[in-house]
Amino acid sequence: MEDAAEALKMFFAVFVFALALTVFFRMTTLAKDTADMVFTAIDKTTYINYNADTNEGANRKVKFQDIIPTIYRYAEEGYGVTIIDDENIVARFDLDTESQVSSCLWDEYREIRASQEQITKSNNIKKQISTYLNDKIIKKVNSLGNHMNELNVNTDTNFSDLNSLIKRIYATGQGGQHQKDSVYTSWLTSNTYQNNNIAQRVNCDMYGGETNFSLRNPGVNEGDPNYIAGKHKAVINGHGLLNTYKDATFTECIVQIDRNEYIKDDDEQETDLLVYGTIRYTKKRELIYIKN
Repeated sequence: MEDAAEALKMFFAVFVFALALTVFFRMTTLAKDTADMVFTAIDKTTYINYNADTNEGANRKVKFQDIIPTIYRYAEEGYGVTIIDDENIVARFDLDTESQVSSCLWDEYREIRASQEQITKSNNIKKQISTYLNDKIIKKVNSLGNHMNELNVNTDTNFSDLNSLIKRIYATGQGGQHQKDSVYTSWLTSNTYQNNNIAQRVNCDMYGGETNFSLRNPGVNEGDPNYIAGKHKAVINGHGLLNTYKDATFTECIVQIDRNEYIKDDDEQETDLLVYGTIRYTKKRELIYIKN
């Protein structure tokens, strides 16, 4: 009888111990989940609204402050960043596009002075830029419910939509009598401090105004008329992105593409399209931000 009582006591003790152990692990799990929720809630990089996108990845809501580091790293990471507002492209940061822009003719004065070969090459590149923006940016944005107009690529000479877009986002802020709305990506020219100039260009677009890019020779005094190698005027009519969108929220959409599409035509032949840098046959990301 005493052995049975002792056995019952041992069984009850084991039962209580197992119950306590279960409760302990359960409370530990709840504490961890609660801590994760608290840290997630106070993390400024957390995106509150999340919408699944079964095609290319995920769409999420972000504040403009969350986009700033992405813009500053576009050249280093090799991706493209496009900002959409009111169904228009208001800014684009992409080395591929920028290297192409410098190879094209964007004003009538330069076009009149160019050879037919230069004009043909310029028009071919413009057509490729338009096709790429239509297929990889505008159509993707429209698939999310927007109504952006596609750039006209039906002819080899009519690029008025693209010209207007490029002049808005890559304007130099200068131009003589025959060079109104000059376009040139001066931060990529060979005679300038290219690495520093990309950050300088982003600063200009971010904070507004205009900026000058200096010559490679550090001994040139700023007062020297040869000091300036090029200029750039900030987007949004010179007001800059930060001042315009500091309180705005955006939908972020990521598109994965093959970089071959920059340099191959429908027959898999290389086009006149120029690709910046040495990495040509790799995957690339396009990050699109649509203002809500």
